[in-house]
Amino acid sequence: MAYLTTANSKFPVFLKAFHQFGRLATAVDTLIDSPEISRIHAVVEWIDNVWYVRDLSKNGLQVNGETIQANKLYKLSLDDNLMFAGQPHITFTVLNLDKPADVLIPVVPEGLSSRVNVEPIYLEHYHFLPTESSPEVIIFYDTKEKSWYCENVNECVTSKINDGEMLEFSHSMWQLIEGADVSEKETIAVTDDFNSKVCYVFNISQDEELTKLIIINGNKNINCEIRSHHYLTALLARYKGEDSINDVPETQRGWRSIEQLSKDIGLSESHINIQIHRARKQLADKMNAEGINEPMLIERQRGRVRLAVNDFKVFKGEKLEVEVC
Repeated sequence: MAYLTTANSKFPVFLKAFHQFGRLATAVDTLIDSPEISRIHAVVEWIDNVWYVRDLSKNGLQVNGETIQANKLYKLSLDDNLMFAGQPHITFTVLNLDKPADVLIPVVPEGLSSRVNVEPIYLEHYHFLPTESSPEVIIFYDTKEKSWYCENVNECVTSKINDGEMLEFSHSMWQLIEGADVSEKETIAVTDDFNSKVCYVFNISQDEELTKLIIINGNKNINCEIRSHHYLTALLARYKGEDSINDVPETQRGWRSIEQLSKDIGLSESHINIQIHRARKQLADKMNAEGINEPMLIERQRGRVRLAVNDFKVFKGEKLEVEVC
């Protein structure tokens, strides 16, 4: 993610795809509180994979000591110095020109004036924080809602997080910066290779200790290997298959409470939630590698969940238990 630095900031200024500088606090992305600065002084834009700066001010913008023409795009290069309104103390230096991205940046506690060495977290679909093995929160991007969400693992509470909002984990505060526009953050490309008749095939061992998932997409198999979270997903497939046989209306088919899943599998509700997210994350990673826009695997609704897909098979050993197509 592209960023600028300035002597007056504790952290780099991470650039959004359309990033405004100025003194109008309610409109700009980077506030410069100085009388020489215009309400909207300048804009840095990501256009056709190139970063540009555009001067919109009365008092001008200098790039490497040269005043640039107002309302004209100026291509940025590494180490460029941007001086606002002829004020040397309001100078930003270009240190990175990567494409825009969404990022979590650490928040410096009051009274800490120097830069800290904590790295930002660049967001890509799913994150178990602070670690994969012992997450306190799970950050994930909902491609349908086009929004970031945060789930507190211990409290099992999920909430939407917006640009600029704070969240806490591992005794530290972080701020979400949505640098990418919608088209940039949809990192999984939809391709013609995706077959709407994808079939999810679960293979459960005879002792139900191991579960493997293979996704059949036309003539291609996507191997999701043996994972503990596949047993949870296979159990949801069994529930949905059972409801299908019993002619439960489609809108109600397959829904089970987290409490019931906890009893059936013998895991805590918080661990059930982690398993759900791990199943979703693996599917997103696998589909991303194939250049496919992943469908929703598991739906959630007020304390209950169900398998979202409608084409699946469940084998136990060599025996076909469930088939819904």
